[in-house]
Amino acid sequence: MAREGADVACLDIGRPYDDFPAYGLGSASELDEAVAEIEALGRRAAAVQADVSSADEVEAAVAAAAEALGPIDLVANVAGGAGFGMGAGPLLQITEAEWDKVIDVNLKGTWLVSRACAGRMVAEGRPGRIVNVASQAGKRAFPMLGAYSAAKAGVILLTQALALELGPLGITVNAVCPGTVDTDLLNKDGQLLQLLDAAAGGAEAWIAREIPLNRMQTADDVAAAITFLMSDDGSYITGEAINVSGGQTMV
Repeated sequence: MAREGADVACLDIGRPYDDFPAYGLGSASELDEAVAEIEALGRRAAAVQADVSSADEVEAAVAAAAEALGPIDLVANVAGGAGFGMGAGPLLQITEAEWDKVIDVNLKGTWLVSRACAGRMVAEGRPGRIVNVASQAGKRAFPMLGAYSAAKAGVILLTQALALELGPLGITVNAVCPGTVDTDLLNKDGQLLQLLDAAAGGAEAWIAREIPLNRMQTADDVAAAITFLMSDDGSYITGEAINVSGGQTMV
């Protein structure tokens, strides 16, 4: 994410984990497509792949992005998630490895990328904006998502701590908390809606009951909130965890 007219670096998890092959996000071809789309708008772009839970890989990726595009002043921490076999399930049944991976990707990864980018801002004396993607699950518990809820609650408090520490240096740090987002991570091939049809009295009835705006949200809804927080209009906002859930969560 960047201000209008800014150059963009895409940093993604980029490859499957050995133990959790379904959790690889962002293929090389998808990143190439994103770069092509940005360049078609007349801007420069660079795609860099890294495991966000690895400090060495994060530092190398951020360095590569800075070398390709120049100083970093806008950061969106979007990598994250959970799924069955990857930390979603009863807390008494998920494995230690699943728990660790959910915490590593969602919480540790957010800290590592923020540290690498903010460290450069501070060293260069540059103001900046960091926006972390938390979740409504970080504000209230959901069954089967205990590890994810714990990680995202950590992201919210991490956001606030970073905001306190970095605010005097001109760096704002905020979080957005999406609700039920219609993406392949949650609703690949309509699987979530099919499950709701089978188990919750119908998907339409569930949406009408749970989401006041009466629709699942899109990735663009989340991106719009991130963009606002990175814009000049969001320059006096820091330490906030803003719900972007269509009213699904109001705490």
